[in-house]
This record gives sequence, C-alpha cells and structure tokens, in this order.
Amino acid sequence: MKTTGPKSPRAQQSEFDLSHMVDGGSGKKAYYAAMDGLRTVAITMVLVEHFGGPLGSYWAAGYYGVDLFFVISGFLITAILIRNPASSFRESYVKFMGRRSLRIFPVYYFALLLLWIGNFPQTRENMLYLATYTWNYATVHFKGEGNNLFYLWSLAVEEQFYLVWPLIALTLRRNLVALFVVTICIVAIGYSQLVLNVFPSLQPYNYVGLINRMGSLGLGAAGAIAVSLRWFPRFWYQSLTFEIVVFAVLGCALTTDQVFRLPLLGFCSLVLVTKSMEGRFRVPGVAAVLQSRIAVYIGQISYGIYVYHWPLGVWLTWYVFDPIWTNIDFSLLGPLSILRWHAWIVKLPLFFAVTVFVAHLSHKYFERPILRLKDRWFPTRSAMDDRTRSLTLSPVRSDDSPEMLH
Repeated sequence: MKTTGPKSPRAQQSEFDLSHMVDGGSGKKAYYAAMDGLRTVAITMVLVEHFGGPLGSYWAAGYYGVDLFFVISGFLITAILIRNPASSFRESYVKFMGRRSLRIFPVYYFALLLLWIGNFPQTRENMLYLATYTWNYATVHFKGEGNNLFYLWSLAVEEQFYLVWPLIALTLRRNLVALFVVTICIVAIGYSQLVLNVFPSLQPYNYVGLINRMGSLGLGAAGAIAVSLRWFPRFWYQSLTFEIVVFAVLGCALTTDQVFRLPLLGFCSLVLVTKSMEGRFRVPGVAAVLQSRIAVYIGQISYGIYVYHWPLGVWLTWYVFDPIWTNIDFSLLGPLSILRWHAWIVKLPLFFAVTVFVAHLSHKYFERPILRLKDRWFPTRSAMDDRTRSLTLSPVRSDDSPEMLH
C-alpha cells in the first residue's frame, strides 16, 4: 500500500505490529498472545460439541468454534498477503504456498497415515477425497455427515481458501480499497447464501462449501484490509459499552437457532480478532484469560488438537473408556451413581487432556523441526533480516517464537 507524507508514531507502530504479527518473527518482535487465546476458545468449543454431551447441544458451540477459526484465518492470511506490495506476484504466491504447505500438510497427512494404518472407519474408502482436500464436497455427495471423519471438512475448506484467495488478494494488494470492495461483495454472497439461500443449487453445501463459508473467511480478510487502511473507528477499540454489546450479541447468537445468527457470529468474531491484535479488551479479565500461558500454548497447538481429537476420542471410547465404564458398579457410588448416565462429565476433561498431550508431543517432536524449514526454504523479508541480525548481533532465531498461523 502506498502512502504519502510522514506517518505518526502511532501509525508507524500499528503497521509495524501488523507485519510482525503475521510474520511470526523472532522473539524480539511484537507477538499478540490474545490471538492464540482466541484459538483456544475456538478449539474448546469444538471439543465441547464433540465430547460434551448435552453441554454442547444447548448452544452452537461446534459451529462457532469452526467459524471463529475461519475468521482468524481470513484475517491473518490476508494480512500476510498484503504486507509487502513491492514483491512480485510469483514470489509472494510461491513463498505463501510454500510456508502454508510446511505448516498444514505434514500433520494432516501424518494423521491420515495413522488412520489408514489403524484402519479407522471410513478412512480407506475415502482416502482420495481426504488426500485431495475435496472431502467437504464428498461428504455431501455421499451423505457423510454421520461419518467418523466428517469433522475434516473444515480443513478442506481452509485449504481451498489458501489456493484461491491469494490469487485475488495478491492481484489487488496495491489497491486495498478495491480489494476491500471485492471482499465485501464476496462476504455478501456467502452470507446471502447461508441466510437467504439465493443460489438453490448451492444449498446442499451451505455448511461445508467454500463459497458458502466465504462469509466468515471474507469477514476476517476485510478486517485485515480495514486494519491496514486504519478504517476502524476509535470506539471499536476503546469503548467498553461497544464491547459489552458485542459479547451480549454473541451470547444471544450462540443460543438461538435462527438463521440470522450466522452473520452476527461472524461479526462478533471479527471484533474479537481485531481487538486481540490490538490488545485492547475493556471488559475486565478478558485479556488476562486470553493471554494466560495455558490459553496461549493450547492456541499454538490447536491445529494439531483439531486434527487428532476425533480419532483419539473414538479409539479411547472403544478400547479404554467404555470397557472400564461399563464394568463400574455405580450402585456403590451413592449420589454419584447418576454419573452412569452422564459419562460426558468425565469424557470431556479426560479426552481434552489426552488430545492436548498428543498435540503437544506432535508439535514438539514432529511439527517444530519442519516449521524451521519455512525460513530456510521460503524466507520472508523479516526472516532474512533476522538471519542477518543473528550473524551480526546475537544468536536469535526466527523459529524461536510461537507459530502464529495454522
């Protein structure tokens, strides 16, 4: 983006923070822990939906968890794509896809390999669609909502977004106003389809299709563009009343089954994402929770948690939990005998803990060594600057900081 005239210190700091956040640079760069905290909120909602029994049925926990992931992805991916308008289209696209591939593919295909070896239900007969990230559409054609691998539809949507969206964003990155207009049009199409079903032929894909879910992905993208253009009004970051209203709207949208809730959930997510970047939550305690060490770390490994959680839950249920649970004499437990009919009370924290542990091992011993290749094979400008500083000033490595993106 071209600018004229000197920038104020605040404007310079805002631009500095955005670019370094998306780079996931060295430990000395700005890092917004609250963004990872939001990922923890998202993955927790998904696990509550899948393992929480009635707790997940009273509100749109799973839907919102995935939707929040979509808004975060749209925001951060777009921020990456527009941060350096001087680079060529080819260079930017190759580096983006290379870095994304190193982040996304190893864990995903490793999990598919494990599912194949373990003969997980519906894996082998659907491997072509799973391996080619077309599973979201295959689930519709083969009526696979009850499939044990249905949850992987969202990863197919994100990968399709990574393939298509850079072509638009990189083409228009030197004219951010035009890019914003195009993005808003895409958002309008996505939400119009979800709410009004304006394209009946797309109706079967309303939950799992790329175009259908571009409302949330596009809102995140529009937010990144608006941040770069500094279009958000002051009250967006500074008003306590506005923040309380957003949380109230979010609560109402999560507990209603009316279709109008879908764009409201996306809007609330956009507010949370932009405020996480700026670190300006006004409601007491929100920033502290999102930036706590546990929340930040779980957010950093949330991609692995999502990939592993459902197969782990199924296998644990079949081979560990149910054999033990069904042999407990609950009549001896007195008032606690009610637990016999509410196994989810034990399952949810147990499966959550096991999944986090497995994702931690995966991140430490499998993912991180691969992630170090990102700056070696597809270095960004900041990564190259870090490498120069590491040789001249101190042994700071760009891969020491938490990974910002899934």
